[in-house]
Amino acid sequence: MKMSIEVVDLLQAAHNGYFKILMENYPSANRDDTHTFAAFGPPELCELATEVHACAIALGKEARDRLLYIGLDVLYPFDNPVDLYNWRSHVLAKKIDHTIYASIAIRIDGELKRLRRALELGGMQAYAGLAPDVLLVSKARYQSPSDVERPSTDRAQVPSVTTVNINHVSMKHPGDASAINDLEALEKKTSVWSNVSTVISVLKSLFF
Repeated sequence: MKMSIEVVDLLQAAHNGYFKILMENYPSANRDDTHTFAAFGPPELCELATEVHACAIALGKEARDRLLYIGLDVLYPFDNPVDLYNWRSHVLAKKIDHTIYASIAIRIDGELKRLRRALELGGMQAYAGLAPDVLLVSKARYQSPSDVERPSTDRAQVPSVTTVNINHVSMKHPGDASAINDLEALEKKTSVWSNVSTVISVLKSLFF
């Protein structure tokens, strides 16, 4: 399946819009959610998640596997109100810090920029030959050791190497949390990173 810059741009636009709405409505016990969809979050989240899923599929297996490796499925674990409700309940119950999702969003942002530039340079075949973990950081860093499941003896039920169940993503990574917190503090004084990343500009607008 041929990758295209047009599809990358569609995915980037949906990614930017989704992250902004997600952070604006991030589940929090301190939030005064009195609007009618408080338990679910805005419907636009599901629409944008579906767009991201579709674009990732359209880009083909190689790009999709790399995006899954860094956490596409963790940041986009739902495409319907039932799964969105369950995700919000999980985040509240486990008190999952927003820095996990912000870190993954920034890594996806970086991979999309890398993919787009590779296509501009005519390097589609070379990109397609990359292993999923080359130049990337795995989403598995957010998986608590106590949540790791034992491998199944049934080969049909062994999960893909790119799979991490959303209920197992619960452990905040100290280094990533510090990076996000420091970025938010830095952007109070300057727009150095906001100028190159819409994801970071969202953090600047919401957490200052």
